[in-house]
Amino acid sequence: MLWLCLQFPQLPLEAIGGHPEKHWVAGRHGPHQWAITTCGVVTPGMAVGAARLQAPETLGVPRQAQAEQTLLASRAAMAYGIGSPVVAEILGPAEAYAVPQACVWVEIGASQRLFGGLEPLRDRLCEQLIDAEITTRIGLAPSRAAAALLAQVGDTHPCLYPDDLPARLATLPIAALPWPLAWREPLQGIGVDTLGALRQLPREGLLRRLGPTCLRALDQLYGRAPEPFRAVTPPSQFNVRLELLEEIAHVETLLFPLQRLLGELVGFLAAHDLSLIKLRLELELAWDQCPAVDLHLLAPARTRERLLTPLRERLMQAPPPAPVRALRLIAVECGQPRPDQADAFIVSRQGQDWTATLDRLRARLGKDAVWTPVVRDDHRPVLAHDRGAPGGADAAPPAAERPLWWQPDPVLLPQCPQRSGIERLTGGWWSDTPLDADYGWADIDGRRAWIRRDLSGDPLGDRAWIDGWAG
Repeated sequence: MLWLCLQFPQLPLEAIGGHPEKHWVAGRHGPHQWAITTCGVVTPGMAVGAARLQAPETLGVPRQAQAEQTLLASRAAMAYGIGSPVVAEILGPAEAYAVPQACVWVEIGASQRLFGGLEPLRDRLCEQLIDAEITTRIGLAPSRAAAALLAQVGDTHPCLYPDDLPARLATLPIAALPWPLAWREPLQGIGVDTLGALRQLPREGLLRRLGPTCLRALDQLYGRAPEPFRAVTPPSQFNVRLELLEEIAHVETLLFPLQRLLGELVGFLAAHDLSLIKLRLELELAWDQCPAVDLHLLAPARTRERLLTPLRERLMQAPPPAPVRALRLIAVECGQPRPDQADAFIVSRQGQDWTATLDRLRARLGKDAVWTPVVRDDHRPVLAHDRGAPGGADAAPPAAERPLWWQPDPVLLPQCPQRSGIERLTGGWWSDTPLDADYGWADIDGRRAWIRRDLSGDPLGDRAWIDGWAG
């Protein structure tokens, strides 16, 4: 087997919607408290007192284990796009000053041929992580423990075969392993600081001093013992709630946690090979109610920027009436994605950019302010047109030339001008708007006007009106 490990060092902070430049997460075990995420000069393992002294402008927040597990399961869903099974686990002993390691493993030995090799597979995964703006470390090895260790020390060079593990791990420190102090301290006390030195110790002595659990963990690291796991099942729906650390009253500040939620949504779409059509954003306020923001895209989308832009416009046009306490993002409708194009001059690529512009205009001006003229099945010209969804291409063109701009109220002319292309239309007696008139085009002040002349027998004579103008 070949395991690819994704390690998320800032996951405890991301799980509670904190800002990496303002907040850090504190772990606790008994009376001891220490930082488990990075924020400026605050580093994992630093005591809370020292962190507050060195960075008084930052805020330490307590760890939320359940939120971490929920977010880690969402990150695991992304890995299903490149392989299976997928395993998610937070490593680390329950003791003071231990720094947890949030890891997701995916077995890629059987799937790398589908992507054309290991490098294309890893590149695809990295593109998804970059699009979602997820901070991660990557390790690749024949065992899950070795892949997690390589990710922890920042070694991104893949180790493909079990026989290569002893040489690759020989110089790595024992302190990087998620082992308890009861194992590491006796080894460091006799001068064993690296895995290479540890492997040279007699197995009988290790078994007698540290017990069979430590020896089994060492064998699992080198692929000599099985590693039991429980595979993660990807969710079928995306419905994620994020409770904020503090109430947010400004839209610009609200965009930061919203981007984090959209990043998780992008990962969900990539794992299921889907694109988003309808999206709902629900805001939980401090003392008031706010209608949900429903976003219906003109074309399926699956990138964070494509979704964030119209949401930002909608929030700017109608800001929440009270500070926001929590966000909930729901994928209401998804569809099959459009294939990506490599050439910027391909028409389909230009069409995708055009729909993004239309979505932004609709979000800023309102749904009814942006529309496309469409044709209705009615022989009366004034009733044979309507407003359709922007970008609609399924409306049949009219059989004859018709105005693009219609007068809200027809303009009465003192006399009927000379016209061309005259059409005689009579009918509509079955409705409230009967018609008996002829139509034609005339030149009015240098513009082509659509002229209607009444033939209904008006005693005032056959009068003429301007009903519309050519485009």
